[in-house]
Amino acid sequence: MDKRNFLLKLNKVVLLFEVLISLLLLLGIVFSIPDIFKYYVVILKSDVTLSLELFKQFLSHVLLLVIAMEFVLLMVAHTDTTITHLIMLVIARKMLIVSENMPDLLIGVIAIAILFIVRKYLVQGSATSDVIFDGGIKVFSASMPISEINKQYNFNIDTRGFETLGGLVSKLFEEKSQELELGGLVDDGIYIYELQKVSNGVIDTISIHHV
Repeated sequence: MDKRNFLLKLNKVVLLFEVLISLLLLLGIVFSIPDIFKYYVVILKSDVTLSLELFKQFLSHVLLLVIAMEFVLLMVAHTDTTITHLIMLVIARKMLIVSENMPDLLIGVIAIAILFIVRKYLVQGSATSDVIFDGGIKVFSASMPISEINKQYNFNIDTRGFETLGGLVSKLFEEKSQELELGGLVDDGIYIYELQKVSNGVIDTISIHHV
């Protein structure tokens, strides 16, 4: 079996398992929601000193459910934005619930700052030409016209009404409910398209392989 064919099939199997696990996690979140209302009852019946501690537990419980929901999104989306939100929520929960002194809060603030700096600056630059040769593999710019690829490189890609390669591949990912991410694989029945570079949810470069 061709390696990329195998990776495509493996990618689909993994995606199915991730969806299944995400559904089970969502079910757990739903079962945990009634506990939120139980906290209200207990807090109302408690005195001021005890209710403060109960409210911290309540807030911890709610934030944990929010983190779980964000984790579900990460399982099915795998986007930089989702990862950023998840990490930020984890840090925020620790700062609100666990941190009780200034050094802990300062570390949390620094962690959030580093998170945004990494996301903003450690992003690969865009391609400088329409075709790049990477170890013998042709990597095409997403903005390259499909008609030009077919003509110059002897492909027979069905445009499906799209002018550029990026437009076609984006549509294929949308039809299969897959997120645009580095290394993502999708096929049209004839060719396998692999995302070689993605910046902020936008495709930069794509390699093409026969199924």
